[in-house]
Amino acid sequence: MDLARLNINIGGLPSCGYQGDVSVFDQVALLVGVPLPPSYLELIHTADGGHPEIGCFSPIGADDENMFEIDYFYAFDNLAVERIQDVIEKWTPFLGERTLPIGRDGGGNQIFLDMSSGSETVWIALHDQGMKKIKIAESFESFINSLRANPDFI
Repeated sequence: MDLARLNINIGGLPSCGYQGDVSVFDQVALLVGVPLPPSYLELIHTADGGHPEIGCFSPIGADDENMFEIDYFYAFDNLAVERIQDVIEKWTPFLGERTLPIGRDGGGNQIFLDMSSGSETVWIALHDQGMKKIKIAESFESFINSLRANPDFI
């Protein structure tokens, strides 16, 4: 998983990785009801929230005309980005148990991990379509690997 290629930043400056007390990961896992995936923790240790310059994706089975773009990943301790703890409290009633919101697109649609089946599939919940959930990837790592540059900006 090549996280450096995403160039995650805040206001054009590189987002620093999480440097705080790692017990916060256990606290968040208790909120979610399952341990946090190691691949997701790798992202947080690399960049604690922020905007990826490489962040476009299509849902599974969709063509490239049906693209979304992650606006930013949520943070554990970076005050310039929404905190994961606050987002969990706000969105779990709509996303379901054993889900972890990891970011959002520019329209406020939630990108989240669904860990209810024992793996960490990645989904987007479309708030303007009654929280319709569309699968993006079979794992967090495959989601990160599938992210690509916005073709409108090339």
